[in-house]
Amino acid sequence: MTALKPANYYAVPELAAAYDADSEARQDLPFYLSLAGALGARRVADIGAGTGLLCSLLAGQRHEVIGVEPEETMLSLAASQPHAGTVTWIQGTAENLPDAWTDLVLMTGHVAQYFLNDTSWVQVLTHARRALRPGGRLAFEVRNPDVEAWRRWEGTHSTSRGTVTQTVQREDDRISHTDTWTDGSGTRTTTETLRFPAWNTVTAGLQAAGFTVDQCWGNWDGSPVRQDSPEWIYLTEAV
Repeated sequence: MTALKPANYYAVPELAAAYDADSEARQDLPFYLSLAGALGARRVADIGAGTGLLCSLLAGQRHEVIGVEPEETMLSLAASQPHAGTVTWIQGTAENLPDAWTDLVLMTGHVAQYFLNDTSWVQVLTHARRALRPGGRLAFEVRNPDVEAWRRWEGTHSTSRGTVTQTVQREDDRISHTDTWTDGSGTRTTTETLRFPAWNTVTAGLQAAGFTVDQCWGNWDGSPVRQDSPEWIYLTEAV
């Protein structure tokens, strides 16, 4: 018998539906909400909008919002968010964003780490810049590779729907994890690969796409970047 290929987590309705519950302690949401307000961003575009939670929260604060997301399953969940009716939803990628529309582009939930090589990284940044109005900003975060967060992923962990057992493989700056999800309805297996780019890799892509780094923080409390900071949170400006 041929083994089933592991699925994309975000395409499995039963798993995707639990994403917000399993991520309810996310510190990036209030950070980016505050940032959008502080910048006076009237229009915000969210690349990789997922379940649409951040888009809904932004719309609730009277920002005009576009949420772009490639996965149909996630967009179906986004449609049930409280302010979904005031958000423009696009099934697609950054390439589908309108030209010169937004004051602020966001990539949250470590979306920036899904671009697995320099070419794809520069491509998404280039589309983000195209979507910005003059003086617009791009904000995103990546995990600091020196902290090696993936080492904490191995093993079995509790979720809102049961347990997940994770195994991890590393190849250069790419980390692949295979996850076995178990609950009362059975067992499912998913897999994904993330990139943990070096600082110079991140900033070289920004420069190539026409961005300069305005500010960078090392955690969601606004602390500066240190060697042991868990995050690199970038606020950049189109030049």
